[in-house]
Amino acid sequence: MSDSEETYKSIAVLGIGTVAAPLIEAGLLANNASVLVITRPSPKARQIPEGAHHAAIDYTDVSALTAAFRKHSVEVVVSTVNHEALDVQPAVAEAAKKAGVKLFVPSEYGLPSAGHTEGVLLVKSRFVDSLVAAGLPYARLYVGGFIEWIPYLFAINETGKFNIIGEGKAPATFTAISDIAGFLAYVLTHLPPSQLHNVSFRIQGERKTPRELAALYGDKAPLVEISEFPPSVKDGAFRKFLQVAFNAGFASTGYDAAEGKDDEKRAGSSNSLWPGHQWKTVKEVLNL
Repeated sequence: MSDSEETYKSIAVLGIGTVAAPLIEAGLLANNASVLVITRPSPKARQIPEGAHHAAIDYTDVSALTAAFRKHSVEVVVSTVNHEALDVQPAVAEAAKKAGVKLFVPSEYGLPSAGHTEGVLLVKSRFVDSLVAAGLPYARLYVGGFIEWIPYLFAINETGKFNIIGEGKAPATFTAISDIAGFLAYVLTHLPPSQLHNVSFRIQGERKTPRELAALYGDKAPLVEISEFPPSVKDGAFRKFLQVAFNAGFASTGYDAAEGKDDEKRAGSSNSLWPGHQWKTVKEVLNL
């Protein structure tokens, strides 16, 4: 292996939330990576994993971000911001480019975004296009839906029922958060740059239709068909948007917007890059 093909050693993670915490603690640090955690300035105490460096910086402060990336010789920037904060990523990418960062992992961790023409998936797709235009290599990770968020998606906890909008017959990908974090940590610390640059990874814990998920719940949450979530369900419009996307097949990691179809063989096609790993099932994670 040539010097240019040595694995990356210094990684910056933007955020310390759902994906970031296990990515850093159980993934990157465990694989001997040097980790810089960047959070927004906040009066709240941040729980930063032991062994990681920390910098509190406004995500839109290009100069401060550039200085931090240079100080820690950052090679890879991993963004874990949620869908409501995607607009900060261009500034972070600008700083990464100025600091000589070699790889940017945008905040995806969901449905395949490439080629979509509306909504949050369009925002994600355009951002990757901007990375390409800037000459900053990307690696994006498609995971479908988080297994842990199934109760949220179908409003099970609020209603005691498994609420399905539409037919609920399209196969979707569901992946455990620990598997998402573990996979990303593994490939970033084990694969050479040539296998990481400008690549879309497609992983899959389990492939199920919403109706198959409802069958796993059985009497614990009887299936009901609805057209709208009741007013008592918070974020009902957003949950409906997600279910509509699921019904269209978008939630499978085998889906390709350019083709307009799902390919079961493509779903989870990157799983093999984490050899020997046992992917968690829905029943296992949700104790069904």
